[in-house]
Amino acid sequence: MVHWGTIVSAGLCCLLIMIKKSEACAPTVSDEEETCLVGTTPYGTFSPAPGSTVVEGDTVTLTCKPYAHLGGTVVTATCSSAGVLPPTSLCLPCPDTTWIYDSTTNRCFKAFAGILVPFVCPKGSTCPGLAAQYGAPTAIAYTLNFQLLLDASQIGIDNSIGTGAYYVGIGDPVTNFQYQLDDGTPIPYPSILPFFVPATPIDAPINNLKFIVAGNSFGGFGLFDVDCSIPKPDDSICQIQLP
Repeated sequence: MVHWGTIVSAGLCCLLIMIKKSEACAPTVSDEEETCLVGTTPYGTFSPAPGSTVVEGDTVTLTCKPYAHLGGTVVTATCSSAGVLPPTSLCLPCPDTTWIYDSTTNRCFKAFAGILVPFVCPKGSTCPGLAAQYGAPTAIAYTLNFQLLLDASQIGIDNSIGTGAYYVGIGDPVTNFQYQLDDGTPIPYPSILPFFVPATPIDAPINNLKFIVAGNSFGGFGLFDVDCSIPKPDDSICQIQLP
């Protein structure tokens, strides 16, 4: 049982403390730790996993994917007192600056040298085998952004890759000059014509030139049509399909 004398004594004690030190009777509130949320990036892997929460002072690591700049490099960021994770790295699309990035298809393009397969159409044989190296689907390159295919070809020429003329995933397999991408997307003839080497495309009514190559030919630089039965290495513009 609590007596009035006890209550009065405790109250006086508290009052005396308040006079000597004003915060002595204030409730004690512990500071909460700041936390940071681990985000996501299509071009790298975070540890802890995206969606995890870390506390102030904890470190998050980011390993860039093989198909991104700095592929395989591990970088870190530390959760700050403001509850913010600073940028961990510029894990940009494509393995390095020798690749051309197409933002409309989320693909990377690059020229690769092939091997000579006499009298066998080699188109498309070089690119699929790159998938294991880059950890993403690879194929011969195709896009409606034709200039990007030419940009990739120019980088290949500048770096002495192959012959300087590279297969791309464009052709007119059914009807002469009715071009399409390798996925079947039709290409309006007026949209692709300005990208051909001057005086091309050329073909007979039987449509024997069903394949498109990008690079140097006929004394110019651009797209041109070829017969794949001509002995020619499978130099190709290959693509990585990013996630």
